[in-house]
Amino acid sequence: MEFQSFSSNSSSFSRERGISPFKGALDCARTRLLIASVFFCFATLIIAGRLFMVTVLRDGAEPALVEQDLSKPVYMGRANITDRNGEVLATTIITSSLHANCKIIQNPQVVADRILTVLPNLKRNDLIKRLSSNRRFIWIARHLTPGQRLNILRLGIPGLSFMRDERRIYPQGRLAAHILGYTDVDNHGISGVEKSLDTSLRTKAEPVQLSLDLRLQHILKDEISKGIQEFGARGGCGIIFDVSTGEVLGMTSLPDFDPNHASQATQDELFNKVTLGIYEMGSTMKVTNTAMALESGAVTLASEFDATHPLQVGRFKVTDFRGRNEWLNVAKIFVYSSNIGAAKMALKAGSEKQKNFMQKLGYLNAPQFELPEVGAPLLPKIWNDPATITISYGYGLSISPLQLVTGVGTIIGGGLKKFPTLLKRQGQAPQGERVVSEKTSRIMRELMRLVVKNGTSRKANVPGYMIFAKTGTANLRAGRGYQKDKVMVNFVGVLGNGYDKPRYIVYVMLDDPKRLQKTYGFNNAGWNAAPIGGRIIARMAPILGLAPSDKEDEMPDAFLRSVKF
Repeated sequence: MEFQSFSSNSSSFSRERGISPFKGALDCARTRLLIASVFFCFATLIIAGRLFMVTVLRDGAEPALVEQDLSKPVYMGRANITDRNGEVLATTIITSSLHANCKIIQNPQVVADRILTVLPNLKRNDLIKRLSSNRRFIWIARHLTPGQRLNILRLGIPGLSFMRDERRIYPQGRLAAHILGYTDVDNHGISGVEKSLDTSLRTKAEPVQLSLDLRLQHILKDEISKGIQEFGARGGCGIIFDVSTGEVLGMTSLPDFDPNHASQATQDELFNKVTLGIYEMGSTMKVTNTAMALESGAVTLASEFDATHPLQVGRFKVTDFRGRNEWLNVAKIFVYSSNIGAAKMALKAGSEKQKNFMQKLGYLNAPQFELPEVGAPLLPKIWNDPATITISYGYGLSISPLQLVTGVGTIIGGGLKKFPTLLKRQGQAPQGERVVSEKTSRIMRELMRLVVKNGTSRKANVPGYMIFAKTGTANLRAGRGYQKDKVMVNFVGVLGNGYDKPRYIVYVMLDDPKRLQKTYGFNNAGWNAAPIGGRIIARMAPILGLAPSDKEDEMPDAFLRSVKF
């Protein structure tokens, strides 16, 4: 009875309020739908959050690792490095790297042994120790091949996972090793342009284009490698340099290494002789000494010096390798490579002018260059007369081959200093600072041509081509003295389209070449470095569009008369 009364009252109440039974049921359904929607939204948020943690935070990594630091460059994948013609020197490939969640690994020893069936180069004890660490994330191996990845998957071991990774590779192998350098396992530059241009390579999509020409690089390395073997040298290096732009078109240091396997290289292989090595250059420094003496006004081509007797310097005597025992003018001092004559020219110019000239050429400071491996020159403690004398013929001042090439390029290239670069010039090269006059520059080209025709660089001559050159031989140091029979030899040659159009420098250096029967027992530069330089020039000239000329090489009569040749 009460139930009926209640129903009756409820119906009466609904009618009084104006609410139908149907509308009440609809409101109830809406409420239930709203609750269900909230539940599903909440569940979706939980799932999305879990996916974010798995895919972005990688199973428990600290959130700070994925927060974007807007003050740092955004990583877009490491850019390619190419030569001046677009040939790829360094690129990045996608790889897989194996990692483990040790909390899931059940038996570290068994798991380690199974992994070693696919990756036998891993160290077992180290792997077991790391798998037993109870950490959520450890690296097992980086940069697996597709075959290795497949074989690991076939093992079916819980707790092992793969991560997308990147690996730097060098398609040309050893060819430009000291220029490119290499990266670590995380693709950070360790040496070479990989290190010096690391930020650009990590933040720019377009390739970094070097000044290098792979065709010339191959010739340079090939000929110097053959020369090292032919003359029994311990090593060597070489440069091809564009005088007009300052671009390095080729650069090699031997022995070298494979940047794809840089961890296997020795210190000797990693050492860049071109930029990091500093050497007493021997008679190639007479290019600098003669230009300095002429430019200072201390001498003219007609100036003569007594080279009939050794020059006494304290306890030491300055002698000539093959002395002519006569008075020599400046040209003959240069062509015959007289140490006595060079020393007397330097003394006449004075220590201060010599030092200032070396400073302008860039010999007294580490060069500005796009490699981190750059050596600082070794200077005399006191730049007095004895230092001035020894520097005049290539001792007492140690510089890098790169510095010598840059200096010679300045002297013979019109007198304007062009800073060397490993990057391809975009547009016209900077004009550069004037160091020597046009007149002195031309005289030096003519003197260097005489060395090819009548001096120590005769074996570098290539018929049909205008080549200017100078050789140098210096005894290697041993403690405070020098080794009597061990030498460093070098050759600097210039290729051009005539006396007024020098264009390319070829530099060759050999470390400790041996005396051979075919060199008549000599081990100086005219017998080894010079012919190597000539072979390089003969091979590179056609590639650079320089055709041999049928015209007779006639030196200007006025010049020949002035030097009495």
